[in-house]
Amino acid sequence: MGKYQALVEFILKNVGGKDNVLSVTHCMTRLRFTLKDDSLVQKEEIVKSPDVMSAQFASGRFQVVVGTQVAEVFQVVQENLNGRSTAVEVEEKKGLVSTLIDTITKVITPVLGILTASGLLQGILALLTATKVLSVDDGAYIILHAMGQAVFYFLPVTLGYTSAKAFKMNPFVGMMLGATLLIPELLTGLTSGDVLYTLFKGSLFQTPVYNTFFGIPILFPATGYQYTVIPIIFIVYVGSKVEKWLKSVVPGVIAHNVNSFLTILITVPVAILIVGPVTNVLSSLISAGVSGLYTISPIVTSVAVALLYQPLVIFGLHWPISAIGITNLAQSGVDYIFPMSFTANFAQTAIVVAVFLRTRSKDQKALAIPAIVSGLFCIIEPAIYGFSLPVKKRFAFSMIGGAVGSLILALFSTKMYAMSFGVLGFAAFINPETGSMNGLFIAILATIATSVVAFVLTYFTFKQDEDVVDPEEKELVKTEVVTSPMKGQLKPIESSSDATFASKALGKGLVLLPESGDVVSPVNGVVETVLPSGHAIGIISDTGIEVLIHIGIDTVELEGQGFTPLVEKGQSVVQGEKLLEVDLAKVKAAGYSTETIVVVTNTDHFLDVICEQEGNIKVGEKLLTVVPFNNETELANLVEVN
Repeated sequence: MGKYQALVEFILKNVGGKDNVLSVTHCMTRLRFTLKDDSLVQKEEIVKSPDVMSAQFASGRFQVVVGTQVAEVFQVVQENLNGRSTAVEVEEKKGLVSTLIDTITKVITPVLGILTASGLLQGILALLTATKVLSVDDGAYIILHAMGQAVFYFLPVTLGYTSAKAFKMNPFVGMMLGATLLIPELLTGLTSGDVLYTLFKGSLFQTPVYNTFFGIPILFPATGYQYTVIPIIFIVYVGSKVEKWLKSVVPGVIAHNVNSFLTILITVPVAILIVGPVTNVLSSLISAGVSGLYTISPIVTSVAVALLYQPLVIFGLHWPISAIGITNLAQSGVDYIFPMSFTANFAQTAIVVAVFLRTRSKDQKALAIPAIVSGLFCIIEPAIYGFSLPVKKRFAFSMIGGAVGSLILALFSTKMYAMSFGVLGFAAFINPETGSMNGLFIAILATIATSVVAFVLTYFTFKQDEDVVDPEEKELVKTEVVTSPMKGQLKPIESSSDATFASKALGKGLVLLPESGDVVSPVNGVVETVLPSGHAIGIISDTGIEVLIHIGIDTVELEGQGFTPLVEKGQSVVQGEKLLEVDLAKVKAAGYSTETIVVVTNTDHFLDVICEQEGNIKVGEKLLTVVPFNNETELANLVEVN
């Protein structure tokens, strides 16, 4: 850490000295200082350092960007501030909308790559069919179409996994919750067949009931949960609370076998009986609202739909609007609804182009190109979740741009004669009976206006410190704490008498000289390994940290004498639960050292593992701080490099 000492001293001096620092945190590239007196900061001096990329005030804190080595720099800052700094900060209170958007972005970010790939596949397929290279009956079309649609159709499964990770839940249970929603028999069995009775008959919320759950009417969305985002996030959130509760009440000896089962058993019925009806009610309100408003003012309706359409896409509630358009086309061959949302994807695409031109981030530029291509074919998820939604003002710019285009189309009473969007959708504005191209020309004009508005607003308000591939870059790195499994004295792992542990070949950690023979779990998780000799136990935490507790040196030779394991492989444990009893006196009497090693064996899967300093420690006190990567991509890149 000595190589960063001069840099840290330089930064601390120019932020007003150590006494001016209330606290400091870090994210993936920057230190974030909370200061007593901001006026003491010498920003111009700080940015002169070749080791500082930039510095600025943001969100009430002074940020110093030092690059990806920030975790190492941060440790030196901690040493210089004598522990007054902290890697975890109390999260600022956010509004409901901000919290929801941040959660959605966190859940979506890990799947941006496959969303972009799917968008490109569908764009290629659209070109092949438009140029008559393929028809919908060709085998190649069927395979390519399946490839392009799979990620969207099964999105609840993927998001079930990422949502579970975000809510610190078993990710495979999250996947199961998503998969359950997509079982075909669920949609056909709950939305078709003979109607048992109709709820709210004669009202706006009139809903046929096809089946019940032990007598409770099931109001399942007619379109199911395919392609949706919000429902599964809420469902997994509920599931995470159920799982947490179960861990507190189910005995550890059976928890591993029944907790997942009970979580699914409780969560799925709650989800279907509550989320389904809420979706139905909102859909009815949206459909009735749009139809009613259109009878009053088509122009006002056009602007309102354009402004609300993109947020509704995020919530999966745009289908009621689309249903009106589909009905119009089926009945009369012409529609006024689809033009209201036609320019939305071009607004999102224009924002990506603006970011591409302004950003200095190679990651953003790499992600932007496929997002632009897929956006032109109306696959806008990569643009929304990778570029506009994480920076909320950009999403607002997209809504405004879309509204401008929609207003132009409404002023000229422009109609569409087919359901088609993106660059291939312009043909839908040509009147098939008269051959009139007027609608096409207006659509092109509206699209240009939309794109210019969204592009200009984004381009000229762009800020580099908002430019992040992972939205969590704008937040603190969320750390995980591994607590001490025993009472004793801490020493650096380099001091271990075992050369393998001392070299950190098995991971970063600490040496603990125990004063008591009770060994407790340092994390919530599942016991992965219990050696027959009882001298070592491996645990995988709920968040993926692999912790090894190794008691004594060469104590395997005792063949279990002095060790009494209280858990077995596969058993779920909670932090503080007793794992093992060790007769320290017996081990010492046999001539063996009781030196205990606690290491994170998958250290290379994390940004850093920060160890506590030397000194005495009690059971349950903080031992290690594990700093995760901000996204799956960073971890994958590291694994590939190594």
